[in-house]
Amino acid sequence: MITIGIIGASGQVGTEVCLFLTTYPDVHPVAIVRSEISGAILRRLGVEVRLCNLDDEAQCRKVFADLDLLVDFSVTPGEVSDITAHYDRNITRALESTRGGARYVFASSINAFGMSARFNRAKNYFLPHTLYAYTKRYGERLTVRTGKRLGKETYIFRLGHVHGLLQRVSEETRHLVRGHWQRFEYPDTLSYTIFCHTIAEGLISAAKGGERPGIYTLISDPAWTWREVLNYYVAPGNRIQVDLQPAGKRTGAFARAAAALRSRAMQAANDYRETIRTNVLRRFPSAERRAAARLYTRRAAQQIQEFQNRSVYRPEGIHEGVFPGPRLRGISDSRVSMTEKTEQVRQMLARLSRSGANSGTPLEATPCRPEVRQ
Repeated sequence: MITIGIIGASGQVGTEVCLFLTTYPDVHPVAIVRSEISGAILRRLGVEVRLCNLDDEAQCRKVFADLDLLVDFSVTPGEVSDITAHYDRNITRALESTRGGARYVFASSINAFGMSARFNRAKNYFLPHTLYAYTKRYGERLTVRTGKRLGKETYIFRLGHVHGLLQRVSEETRHLVRGHWQRFEYPDTLSYTIFCHTIAEGLISAAKGGERPGIYTLISDPAWTWREVLNYYVAPGNRIQVDLQPAGKRTGAFARAAAALRSRAMQAANDYRETIRTNVLRRFPSAERRAAARLYTRRAAQQIQEFQNRSVYRPEGIHEGVFPGPRLRGISDSRVSMTEKTEQVRQMLARLSRSGANSGTPLEATPCRPEVRQ
């Protein structure tokens, strides 16, 4: 039996990963939370819950004593100094308090590669372009450094966009594909989604020693296309049209400058169209008619495009390209493997919802929230 402890187990990701771990007969998940109320739902779902204050070293050693692997999903809001202090405490205390052979996983993010809205390519940037990327890199470095100092195996999982039964991005996608949009245009590039089922697989593989310590890009492998992601959430019996467009090519400085000049010239012609017509085109009637025809054609095309755009959904901020970094060996093709276990977790949640309704305290009254100060 493998015992896996989850710090931040009351958050959306932590809760669902706990539930998936319970579907494996040889795995015993332990939810590590700060207060009784944080672990109430997990306890009702049959997950062992242990209270632990990470400021208390003696308590941590007792709570972590039998763990084969400890993973930290906890997050904290605030300034950079608040977040780094959170990592200083959590990572150091966790690695110092677990037994000698226990392994540790720091839940990072693909944002640690350093992208931003301006730097959209999926690659490893030398400089982080967001504070979130900076703080995640800080936690990663601290994990590696502390693990080496204590002689313990550490893993960093750079999670992609996490999907699952309890995940907000999944609910948003479900509403999107079941809304009023008639067509979806996504870039023809692989998605960077990851399901909680696969995160659980990765933790089990690391706990069993099936992975070498290091930094891993944790997205579905094989990766899903955006068409597959959207169709996964379509209502049974329905269909949607998803067009995968070639990813935009990066233009050079000369091309960008030429486009800007053309745009300014067209704007100037529009601003002074009456002046031009009165003093130039009136002398050349045929040229005036051709110019008017081009103008009307351009306006009609623009209006048609605007009308079509009302029924077409085009996402913003999709990262282009394939994210670098090694993948875990111990994960399966989630398109095939997660169906059975997802249904098991769905049934757990349905039973909890029914029992909550019978007791007058439905599940919706106690939503999962991120563990803020674990």
